[in-house]
Amino acid sequence: MNIHKENYNSKVLVEMWTDFIHWEKRRLGENGFLLNTLKKFHCQKIFDACLGDGADSIHLLKNGFNVTSNDLDNLFIKKAKENANKHNVTLNITEYDWRDFDKHFEDKSFDSIFCLGNSLTYLFEKKDQLKTLKNFLKIIKDNGILIIDERNYQSILDKREEILKKGKFQYSGKYVYCGDKIHGKPIEISDDKVRFEYTDERTGKQGYLVLYPFKSGELLNLLKEVGFTKIEQYSDYKKGFYPDADFYQYICQK
Repeated sequence: MNIHKENYNSKVLVEMWTDFIHWEKRRLGENGFLLNTLKKFHCQKIFDACLGDGADSIHLLKNGFNVTSNDLDNLFIKKAKENANKHNVTLNITEYDWRDFDKHFEDKSFDSIFCLGNSLTYLFEKKDQLKTLKNFLKIIKDNGILIIDERNYQSILDKREEILKKGKFQYSGKYVYCGDKIHGKPIEISDDKVRFEYTDERTGKQGYLVLYPFKSGELLNLLKEVGFTKIEQYSDYKKGFYPDADFYQYICQK
């Protein structure tokens, strides 16, 4: 995706990402959200738009779903395959840019697409965000769903001075990124980008990501603009909007 490559150290991030997520704690924090949502909407054929280290795809494969997974980073794909082998499942992987999905998939190909782990924020331009969401909508079957999330960037933007000058970045570590040995914090904050630094306290190694900070309501408005009319918002997997949540999730029905 449109990642700022000068600030993206894939090798270091891949090494620490599974510990940063902490698969077991993530599943506990999620409290069945992903599985329950897919079952509620009778989804069986699933597309994971951002495979990463395989945490979600492998979880769904082990629970009997038909999953296709996508990523562009060769090192993350390699790690995901290693993790899949450990769990005795086989990943079905594509390597397409989200903005080109309409060239590779037929309309209404999947019951559900999910784009989790704050992944859409790899795209910085509104036209690219809209193109991606339109492609997601296009390849979802009628009455199917998109499950997508975002970090609470508005809180980070509102507290930028406190975070940068005083080092006070409050993050519960209970829901999406739950590891206790890897620490992520913003080290640059502006209205059009946030640079996160990830540090492994055991080795001192550091990785970086530069991400687009959605303002309050911005992603929700994009979802409406591309044509999703039934949208449920969750805050840390609880229905409704809570301004102090770590992450927001959206279930968008076609």
